[in-house]
Order: sequence, then C-alpha cells, then structure tokens
Amino acid sequence: MTYLLIAFVLAVILSPLMWFRQSPRQKLITEMRQEAAKNGLSVKLSKPADAREGEGRLEYVTYILPWIPGSNPSSEPRMEKWLLVKGTRRGDPSPWAEWQWLGREANDGLIVHIGAVVQKLPVNIVALEAGTDGIKIYWQERGSLEDVGVVSRQLLTLRKVIRS
Repeated sequence: MTYLLIAFVLAVILSPLMWFRQSPRQKLITEMRQEAAKNGLSVKLSKPADAREGEGRLEYVTYILPWIPGSNPSSEPRMEKWLLVKGTRRGDPSPWAEWQWLGREANDGLIVHIGAVVQKLPVNIVALEAGTDGIKIYWQERGSLEDVGVVSRQLLTLRKVIRS
C-alpha cells in the first residue's frame, strides 16, 4: 500500500512536467519552420486565402519568399499581383484542375511557369500567391520536412521568372 501511495505522489508531481514536452507533431512543425528559415522563407499565421473581409480565423500558415531586396518590380502587368486557390468554388477557372484564380489572374506569359510549380507542390498546399511582400503558399503544415525543401525550390523558381 505504501508503494502505491509513493507512486501516486510521484505521478502527481511529474505529470505537469510532461506537459512541457513537445508532441511529435509540434516537433515536426518546429523543424519545418527552422528549415524554412534556413531557406530564406518567413512563416506567418494567416486566414484562408479565400476568406472575405472579417471572415476566417488564423488556421493557415503562409511560407513567404520575399522579393530580393533592391530588385525592381516586373514591368509586365499582372506578374506580381495574383492569387491561385485550390478547392474553392469562388473565383475564375484556371488551367489546372481544382485551382481557381481569385480576384487576380497572372500574366499569360507566367502561366506555363505557374503550371510547372503547381504540379510539383505538395498536395496539401491550398493557395499560391504573388503580392507586394513576395511569393507565398498557404497550408496547414500537413506533410513532411522534405515538403519545405520542395516549397522553397518552387518559390525560388517563380521568383526568378518574375524578377529576373
């Protein structure tokens, strides 16, 4: 009986300490974000890409590849202001199944490059956008550490095409 009492007291003392341990999922997210930082990407919490004003909550994460400091914006129209969203019923059709242009469509000369990138992105990415802060993807970080490398390479490819 004394041993049971000692085990119970130890369990009560040690259980709050276990709350500070990361779960495997939390550890993976930490590693993914560290890998993103190594590759020059910034990470921010975000609303869904297709959320209207006042809608949505911060349930997505954006991985952003900023424009090269000092680089000049593209002189071509619609090279740096477009949004492509997967799995939405809003927007205009795009050349790729399940993807829709939402509000802003990319330059026709960029379509081939975006198509190549979309095919290589991990399947759980829900949006691809070019804006004033750079090129970004939206997702819920479902995937593996290798997905961060794929995202980084694909965003670099697009950045080179847009601001060469």
